[in-house]
Amino acid sequence: MRIGLLIIAAFWSLPVWSQTLQIMGSDEGFLPYYYGHNLDKGILVEVINEFALQTGIAANFRPMPRKRQAWALEHGTANAVFANPLWMPLPDRMHAVGPVLTWRDRVFAQPARQPDSFDDLQGSICLRKWFVYSDRLERRIGTDLVRHDSYNAQQMLGMFLHERCDYTVMNEMEFRFLARLTEVDPDHYSTELIDAEWPVYLGILKTQAVLIEAAEAFFATHEVDAEAILPKLPPPDRRVSIQPDK
Repeated sequence: MRIGLLIIAAFWSLPVWSQTLQIMGSDEGFLPYYYGHNLDKGILVEVINEFALQTGIAANFRPMPRKRQAWALEHGTANAVFANPLWMPLPDRMHAVGPVLTWRDRVFAQPARQPDSFDDLQGSICLRKWFVYSDRLERRIGTDLVRHDSYNAQQMLGMFLHERCDYTVMNEMEFRFLARLTEVDPDHYSTELIDAEWPVYLGILKTQAVLIEAAEAFFATHEVDAEAILPKLPPPDRRVSIQPDK
């Protein structure tokens, strides 16, 4: 009896975060996967809400600057993150579940300029300042392409829709999300050219065996249908003011 009471006491003395999936996230550049002041909206938020409903494990996103993510894992403020394994904080201490979905940076073009290959890209292109793009795209900038920099996705999309550039490169789901908010048909601009593509995993601290087991079981049968979730998402907390020329 005494041993049983000691086990129960030990269980309840564990930190609360060890019984909850606490996923770190930054609101910088992750539309529409997770966003909002409390990161309570988005494709991955919907998926994690379903995970919590099916498993009975509490789960939420914690806003966290990227530079503090390793610190948060080490100090028990969070225990999980969505990322590619190459870019996970504390990779040796994380277990990667997935891939959960695939991130694609697609080339979008004005309707009169629909390229069949990267060799066809000529004119001007709107890109994110300080963002890293593929070598095959970078090689064309300065020779075949004039680059116009923007500071965020909304500014870049606004420049593109106002025809200040012939092409832009954005995460395809982000483009479709912002285009829907501004009543623009994304298929009007989409091309078959993918500049970057990489799998996204849910990284969980290896010490969280129960959470890992539950996540592995859930994602083994749960396919993330981003296209189906996208039309149901609410608008961002911050007003989107992109208005293409009529």
